[in-house]
Amino acid sequence: MCLLKVYLDDCGGRKLIATDVALIVREDDGFRLKLLDPSGDILLRKVTPQILDALNSLIVFKSSE
Repeated sequence: MCLLKVYLDDCGGRKLIATDVALIVREDDGFRLKLLDPSGDILLRKVTPQILDALNSLIVFKSSE
């Protein structure tokens, strides 16, 4: 199975935030990452999508602060 890796790009560089992300849902001021692991989701606030690379199964968000 080819699930997404999610990175956050900020002034400190690019950091891996999550792996095995099955779904990303837009919510109010952020994005909810639905993980394959049922233990929980991750909510990213004040970010914008910067890169969606389907070939390499990754998405990069940029901090909007």
